[in-house]
Amino acid sequence: MESSSRKGNVDVQPDAGSYNIVISSISPAVKKFYDMGGARRADKILARLESGYLNGYLNGDETLRPDSIIYNQVIDYWAKTQSVRGHFMKARDVLDRQVKMFREEKVRKCRSDVTGYTSVIAACASTYGTVKEKRRSFDMAHLTFMESCAEKYTQPNDVTYGVMFKAVGRLLNNSDEQDKYARTLFKLCCDDGYLGEMAFMRMKAAVSNVVYKELTGGKMYEELPEEWKRNVTKRQKKYDMRKNLAKKGNQLRP
Repeated sequence: MESSSRKGNVDVQPDAGSYNIVISSISPAVKKFYDMGGARRADKILARLESGYLNGYLNGDETLRPDSIIYNQVIDYWAKTQSVRGHFMKARDVLDRQVKMFREEKVRKCRSDVTGYTSVIAACASTYGTVKEKRRSFDMAHLTFMESCAEKYTQPNDVTYGVMFKAVGRLLNNSDEQDKYARTLFKLCCDDGYLGEMAFMRMKAAVSNVVYKELTGGKMYEELPEEWKRNVTKRQKKYDMRKNLAKKGNQLRP
């Protein structure tokens, strides 16, 4: 389609929807073969869309205008591509381009949301490597989380807190630092009413037994105050309910 367009065929012109379809078609490959270059291909396609829009916009053509859905897809692909060194930086780069497209190019459909920020933090949390590399990744996760907190449309949700606790547990090398950071994060999470079961389990894995008992009184997730969970998504609550029913079913088995 791009080739036909370059040759002057006005009847075969790609638009933003065409690029979206192509990027979406890469999703199964990314999930199954996360080290086969799917994220890199999607990022290159997005870059062509960005370039086409910026060049076309000068001539009054907005058919190649990108949106937040496309950016979120590519960020998510990078988050899943753990075999690429520095994949969290690639994810963050896509988010930065999206923010620039919204703020500087005034493309309203490119306004970032919590999904993009959460995916960048997830990319950071899945980083492997040296202590130095993990520290760099954690610093990026922290920066991204703080930026998420600062904007109206990117406020953290239960999933955001969950992957941030994962980052604390996986990336910080010092147990005292893990306890200190997780303690503050847990308070924010509960104050916001976003303590989902994933966030709870990640917190539990990240802290010492002493801090866990300090924060929860040694209680199980279902015993904790509903006020701490009041804004957890319905999808997460259904998942928690099914999980609790399964636990009870196992307890009833002879």
